[in-house]
Amino acid sequence: MKIKCIQKQINANATVGFDVIAKDRELQLEYRVLHENDGYIHVQAKNGLLQDDIYIKNAKDGVIACRKIKNVSSAPLGICELLVKIGGLQFGGDSKDDYFYHAENPRIYETMTFPLDYKRTANDAMNSEYDVVASNRWADSGVIQDRIGASPYQPFPAILVSNYKDKQGVVHGSLSQCVFYHNYLVGHEENGAFLEIYSSFKATEYRILEAGETIIDEWYLGTTNDSDDIEKFFETYVGILREKLPSGYGRSNANRHSIVWGSWNDGYYRDISHEALIKEAKAIAKYFPTVQWMQIDDGYATYNKSPNGLCAPYDGEEGIDKAKFPRGLRAFTDEVREIGLRPALWIGGLAPKKTKIYQEHPEWFVDYSMRLVLSAPLDVSQTVVREYMKSALDFLVTDGGFEGVKHDFWSFAFEVSHDFYKEKAKSGYEMRTWWLNEIRKRLPTDGYFQTGCDIVQGNPFLGEFFTNYRYGVDVSDGNWDYMVTNMQWGASCFATHTGDMIVPNSDSVSLFPKLPYNEFLFLTSYILITRSCVELAGKYSEVEPNNPRLKILQKAICCPDNGKDVHFIDYDYRKMGRNLPLVWYIDGALFSREQNKALPIKTVALFNPEDEERTVSFDISKMGVPEREVLCTEIWTGEQIHFENMVSATLPPRSCKMYTIATDDTVLLDSNVKICAVQITENSIEFEIPYKGKVEIVLAFKPTKVLYNNAEIVFEKLGNKVDFEIEQAGKIIIVS
Repeated sequence: MKIKCIQKQINANATVGFDVIAKDRELQLEYRVLHENDGYIHVQAKNGLLQDDIYIKNAKDGVIACRKIKNVSSAPLGICELLVKIGGLQFGGDSKDDYFYHAENPRIYETMTFPLDYKRTANDAMNSEYDVVASNRWADSGVIQDRIGASPYQPFPAILVSNYKDKQGVVHGSLSQCVFYHNYLVGHEENGAFLEIYSSFKATEYRILEAGETIIDEWYLGTTNDSDDIEKFFETYVGILREKLPSGYGRSNANRHSIVWGSWNDGYYRDISHEALIKEAKAIAKYFPTVQWMQIDDGYATYNKSPNGLCAPYDGEEGIDKAKFPRGLRAFTDEVREIGLRPALWIGGLAPKKTKIYQEHPEWFVDYSMRLVLSAPLDVSQTVVREYMKSALDFLVTDGGFEGVKHDFWSFAFEVSHDFYKEKAKSGYEMRTWWLNEIRKRLPTDGYFQTGCDIVQGNPFLGEFFTNYRYGVDVSDGNWDYMVTNMQWGASCFATHTGDMIVPNSDSVSLFPKLPYNEFLFLTSYILITRSCVELAGKYSEVEPNNPRLKILQKAICCPDNGKDVHFIDYDYRKMGRNLPLVWYIDGALFSREQNKALPIKTVALFNPEDEERTVSFDISKMGVPEREVLCTEIWTGEQIHFENMVSATLPPRSCKMYTIATDDTVLLDSNVKICAVQITENSIEFEIPYKGKVEIVLAFKPTKVLYNNAEIVFEKLGNKVDFEIEQAGKIIIVS
C-alpha cells in the first residue's frame, strides 16, 4: 500500500507492506487504513486469531511507528516475527552504487559498508575461528547469516541505506527493545531498492502470545541528507531515541569520572589471591587518585580453568578457592573498603561442562555447540534455572559484599538469534530485562555494572542497566592487529554520539610491558582521546616509581571524562575494507572538564596505524576553529609548534601525536593533574587540584611565584613549565 506520511517523508514512490508470521499457520491478514491524513495513519488487520494495529505519525525527517499485536482468540498463539517492507527507494546516484551501513559490518567483517545486493559470507571476515577465552572473533559459526543486525554482538540498532555517490539516505532504528529486536534484508527490485524490516525474537524461534495478550513494537523510519558523514546520518534518529532514553536515563554516571582497576589484562589473570590483591590495592591508592574501584576477575573459584562465575555458588562455600581467599570473599571486600577502594566482581555467565552443576543438571542448559564445545549457557526460560541464578547472585554479590559487577559471557542466553529456549513464554530481550534487573537489585545505586563478552557494538538500550560497555579486544599480549581492529570498532561506536546514554569502554590502559614504547603510547593516546578510559590494569605493587610509563599513565587518567563526544576529521567511512579515522579530536582539554578561555580549546590526536611512515594533516577550521595561528603542545613530549591554519605531523610506523590546541587567550597549556575552578586575573591564574601528588603544569607565560593554599611554595621551572608537589587537595595561584 501507499501511505502518504511515509511517501512525503521518505520517497514519493515508496510502497509499504505489512505481515505477521505465525508458527505453523497462515494468518492471511488483510490490512486496511482506518484513518489517514498527511501526518498520521492508523492501519489495521484483524481476523479471528490476531489484531495488528499500526500507528504511524510524522517525526523530524521521518515517521515514528507503534505496532500493537494482540491475540484476540481464546487459545495461545505462536508468533515468529513481524515484517514491514519498504519498496520503491531511489537515491541520487546509479543504483549499482547503492549500499548499506550497519554497526554489525565492522564488528564482523571489518568494513563499514557493503553494496546493497552483496551477500555477506564468512570469507568476507578477517577471521572465522572462535576464541574460547575472549569470544571476540569476527565471523565465527553461528554469526554469519543473511539477516543484517541478527548477530549476537549487540550492535547499534539502526541501518542506513544510501548511495556511494549521493548524500541522501534512508534510516531505520529501534525505539524499543522490550520484546523485539530489528533485523533487515536489503536489495533491489524493478521499482528501486527495498528495505525489509523484521521484528523478531531473540533466543527463541517464536513467542507464545497468550489469549488476550498484547505485545508492542516501536521504531523510527526517516531520511538523512548527510549519508556521507558517519557522525551525522544517525543524528535525527538518536535525537528521537533520546526521548525514549534521555541522557543519563539509566545508571550511566558511575564510570564517567572514576577508573576501575581490574586484575585481568596485563596483570594477575587467574593468579589472584586475597594477599596479592590487598597489596595491589595499597599501591593503586598510592599512585592513582582517580581509581575508585578494585575489580577481581576470573580465578576466585575452585574450578578456575574456565569462565565459571555463575556455576561456582552451586558448590556452596567449596566453590570459592580457600587457598586464595582463606577467609572468604566478604573478608576480602571489607579490607578493600578499609584501604579506600570499592570492591567489584567479575561474573562469567557460562558453565564449563566439567563442573558439578552441568554434570548434575544438563537439562538446565541450552545447546550452544555451534560456538562452544566445552561450555554452555543456562536456559533462562526455565523457572528452576532462574531461581538458581538469583541464589548465585545472592551468594556472590550480596553475601560477598561487592558493589560493582563486570558480567562476562552473559549475552549468549539473551542475544543469540537462534531457537534456544525450552519455554517460549518470553523473548530473549524480555529475559534480558529480568536478569539485568536482578543484578541491579543487588548493587548500590552508585555501583557500576559492566558488560563483557560477547563484546557490545554500541547498543544504547543496555544503558538502562549497565554503566559501561566493553567493545574492544584485549590487546595486552601485544597483538597489533587487535589494536587496529579496536580503532575501527570504536569509530563505529563513537560516531553515534551516545556516550551520554552508556559509557563506551576501550581495552584497559596499563604499563603493557609486552608492547614496544610507540605502541604503548599509541594505545594510551587512542583510549584517552576517545574518552573511553574506564579501566586500568597492571601490577603497581612491583613497579619502579621512576618508570616512565607510570608517569604517562598517571597523566592519562588524571581527569576521567568518559562518554564525552569525540569527532573525526576527513574520515571517509564509505571506503571498503579496514578503514580508520586518522585524526580524532575533542572539545577542551584532557586535564579539565571545564570549558574556560584560559584552557586549550581542543585536544587532537593524529594516528599512523600503518607499518610505514606517513604524514597526517588537517585544516583547523574542520574542528570549528577559525583560520588563524594556533600553538600546539604535544602532550607526552612537551614539544611546542606554531601552525597557521593547517596542523601536520610526520609519523613513524605505528605511532601518534596528541596536541592541545591553544589560541591567544589560552593561559594553561597542559597539566598532568586534574584542574578545577579556573580563574584568571591580570597577572595570575588560579585553580584547584582535587588530590595530592607531583604537579607538572605548562603555561603560556614564565611564572615568578606559586602559592598553595595561599602560602608561597618552592617550585622548579624550565621555561614555561612548572613542577611542584602538594600533600593534599588545594588551591593554586601561579603569578606571571
